[in-house]
Amino acid sequence: MVKIIIDPGHGGKDPGAVRNGLQEKNLVLRISKYMEEYLRANYTGFQLALTRSTDVFIELSKRADIANKLNADVFISNHVNAGGGTGYESFIYTTPSAKTASLQGYVNSEAMKIAGKFGLGAHGDINKRGNLAVLRETNMPAVLTEIGFIDSKDAALLKNEQFLKEMAEAYARGIAKFLELPAKKASPVQGKKYRLYTGTFASKADAEAAAAKIKKDYGYITYIREE
Repeated sequence: MVKIIIDPGHGGKDPGAVRNGLQEKNLVLRISKYMEEYLRANYTGFQLALTRSTDVFIELSKRADIANKLNADVFISNHVNAGGGTGYESFIYTTPSAKTASLQGYVNSEAMKIAGKFGLGAHGDINKRGNLAVLRETNMPAVLTEIGFIDSKDAALLKNEQFLKEMAEAYARGIAKFLELPAKKASPVQGKKYRLYTGTFASKADAEAAAAKIKKDYGYITYIREE
């Protein structure tokens, strides 16, 4: 069974980028949890862990160590950009394996579909390389996402919970496609179920007539009970 590690960047004493009433550490934790929810709801055949699920600080080397010790098949680290730019981008290590480049391609493809839906473009070449610790020190295909810029017009999107959720789901779909995860089979009956009570009748003939009508209209009948 394949293993997925989701890494919400920063946390605790390290808020990451801060601007426009937003903190990176909080945004990426929500994104990462949305990813987890989507994967568990829609796919099977995997194990999943977050490097942090609360507002705690974890050293960069520890994040990579968590993934390496669990022998993960995929590592994704979620971040928010800063520096006055705009748009989505992602990073993989400077000398990536073919699988790592493939992972980045799948994640970027799904992410840009959703980004475009919300009017967000790419920040230059989205297929970036970088000598970043969590990419350099992990032993498996790893990608680091930058959803947008906290200190530019992108902040309006970062305050839009639907945008965060749909981008997170896009990241998740990219990983699922890369790993070829089996989709969960849809339940034959979706949503709530309701039981129908038809009432009490003065005679068996009346009950049978009502039962016949129900069977004709809806195709089913349970039983008639004498009281």
